[in-house]
Amino acid sequence: MKRIITICLFLISFNISSQKWINDSNCDAQSYEILNEALNHLSNLEQLTAVGMAKAAKISDSGCECANLVIASTAATTQWGSRKAKLDNINVQLLSDEEKAWYDLLVETTKGDENNWDSVYASALEKFPNSPLINWVGIRGFNWDGYMDYSKKFPNNASSAYNMIAYGYARGEYGDEPDFESAYEAIKKSQELHKGPNSIDSSAEIASLEGDYEKALTNQLKAVDYAFFSSPYWDRAVTYGRTLNKKAITENLQQAQKNIQKAILDRNIEEFKKYVSPEMPLISGDSNLQEFYEFTDASFARQTNINWDSFDLRDIEVNFSPDMTMAILTFYADGSYTQGDSEDSIAYSTRASSVWVATNNGWKTVHTNWAPYGGGSGIPKN
Repeated sequence: MKRIITICLFLISFNISSQKWINDSNCDAQSYEILNEALNHLSNLEQLTAVGMAKAAKISDSGCECANLVIASTAATTQWGSRKAKLDNINVQLLSDEEKAWYDLLVETTKGDENNWDSVYASALEKFPNSPLINWVGIRGFNWDGYMDYSKKFPNNASSAYNMIAYGYARGEYGDEPDFESAYEAIKKSQELHKGPNSIDSSAEIASLEGDYEKALTNQLKAVDYAFFSSPYWDRAVTYGRTLNKKAITENLQQAQKNIQKAILDRNIEEFKKYVSPEMPLISGDSNLQEFYEFTDASFARQTNINWDSFDLRDIEVNFSPDMTMAILTFYADGSYTQGDSEDSIAYSTRASSVWVATNNGWKTVHTNWAPYGGGSGIPKN
């Protein structure tokens, strides 16, 4: 087992970059190299890889305590998060002064006192003005000038800075208007310094901002390909794919709305089940304006005294959520019906809306709401 671990560490170190994030560390030479690679992934928001590299550094040198700081930094600071617990287990005596400065800053993030964090950071920066890590953690939010200044001061560590600058250009927040040429140039600089999925994910998002969803999907799938299983980049790939096919999805949903309504009128349970999910009930509000209810198989068994002469849906509009996981349909229904043994025809006219959600088994409807419209009637209260 020890031999296998040694071989794995050799392969890791063989591919390590030359970027140094901490100038003074108590880790041994090999673990120090792996630690810096972990920090490189951490700065590029590739946290799962960062944790793996940090654990590799600990395997190489059990005294490389800064590796535990990397792991703690990826944990949540919320009440249910484990960052505080992980920091409490840090052996501070094994940290260098520079690493201790980062430790103090991480501790402050668990207290929720931003003013005190600023004070601790100012002290850390004064002690370690040439530390790439300390300088990096001080740039917060959309401080575009801060990222640009960092890229000039620490050009070898600027992959994540260039990645952020790209967003500033693409959104028109760094400059007078969106500049996609400069955004892609910044992404290129980022990728020259660090080969990882985050910058590819960013290039996909920038393409989506430009409206080029084919390019966005192509790039996003490259990010997913870094580690397909449970990839954090998969959701956006799905979003871009659906956006690219929005017209077809729209037409399918329009037809699905007609199909499910026909299945209800025909009391065709099997057809109805194609458009609902067993995990999410269909909540409906009828045009008689009575209480909302859950539409189930039992609803098909209810007795009714309505005899439909005609029922047609028209003007179905489809609007999607930004992530393309939900669609709201609005439409109108016209028709006529008789009640019981009466031959008197009642004009039916309603406006309606429905909510559809994307699932692993296709789009399913979870809510419909109907109301009388245009002088016509809805269904009777019974």
